Amino acid sequence: MAKLPYSRVVNVTLSRNENFPSRRGFGVPLLLTNVAVAGKVDSATRTIVYGSIEEVAVNHNSATPVYAAALAAFSQNPRPLQIKVGYVNVTVGTTTNAQMKTELDTLLAFDADWYWLGIVAAMRDNVAITDAIVEWIEARNKQAIIDSNAIATETANDTTSIAGRKKGLVTRSTVFYHTGAAFYPGFALAATLGTRNFDQANSAYTAKFKKLRGIPAVDKGSAAIQAITGFTPALGQSTTAGNCAMTLVDIGGQIFTVEGSTLTPNVFIDEIHATDWIIARTEEETLSIMLNNDRIPYTDAGMEQLAAGARVVMRQASRAGLIANDINPETGAYEPAIEYTIPGALDVPESQRKARIAPEIAVKFRYAGAVHYTTINYRMAF
Repeated sequence: MAKLPYSRVVNVTLSRNENFPSRRGFGVPLLLTNVAVAGKVDSATRTIVYGSIEEVAVNHNSATPVYAAALAAFSQNPRPLQIKVGYVNVTVGTTTNAQMKTELDTLLAFDADWYWLGIVAAMRDNVAITDAIVEWIEARNKQAIIDSNAIATETANDTTSIAGRKKGLVTRSTVFYHTGAAFYPGFALAATLGTRNFDQANSAYTAKFKKLRGIPAVDKGSAAIQAITGFTPALGQSTTAGNCAMTLVDIGGQIFTVEGSTLTPNVFIDEIHATDWIIARTEEETLSIMLNNDRIPYTDAGMEQLAAGARVVMRQASRAGLIANDINPETGAYEPAIEYTIPGALDVPESQRKARIAPEIAVKFRYAGAVHYTTINYRMAF
């Protein structure tokens, strides 16, 4: 007996959304070295990735600066999934600021898939090299955490250190000061922060109060620490008080990082990280909407469709802990402090609609941030 196809009563099709832009990562720290390993990391192959200290040891013996920095990174808890080593063809003492920037451009053109930047000990506190790194990275969506042993960092008004020269001028560089030249606290911190993935729940952080395994505190008193960090208790940071650098201290028998800022006072590493993540994810979500729809109509509904990308990112940010929860005065319940302003299609001139340029969608939210200092007052009555 003849059996007729289902298509005589129902026509079923299924299409898949497959047009998604690649998602950018924020977890990989890259260590700059000026010592090549032929065929592994050199002028032809600018970067190499390592997933363990054992892999590092294959190319860099235990006496090398790269091994020491990698050991500091992989000793942390949580441990990074991977680190990268990047080669720059520079000679400490003769390479100029411009030449260093050219080398950084070349490395970036070879491999842009990293977010945190550190340096080997030989490159520390060289004016041309470190100034070039700070100036170069300020124009890119990346962060540098530069280790320094310059004793001038302990003097608030001394501009001979990298922190003293650049404090208050940049927001994408952090200087991590330590008196021990053999230690890599900055790169260890970068590796630790790289494990913080804002795509995951409860991943928000502050870079203050972090323990760095295997690295001791600096043996300095309050005056020196204030000059290093620029932090005055109950007041916060200032370039007058100090150099806005980080360091490790011992308080209450616990060794941890202070103050977690960039070289601009009260601008913190986590803020820059969160900003870069929000921008990247919003760009990706918005492009996905445009790629996976036949069109976005120039209507009020179309504007809501465009805003859906920002709403997705804000939900992810809230889940990560980046968005503060405030009390809704109407309901009395806590909810994410986010405000959306989505213009209508007719809120812009006809010429703009003809050009197919959507009106600006505004999103306002309150960053959850972190507490770095508190005051508690008791009053005893009788």
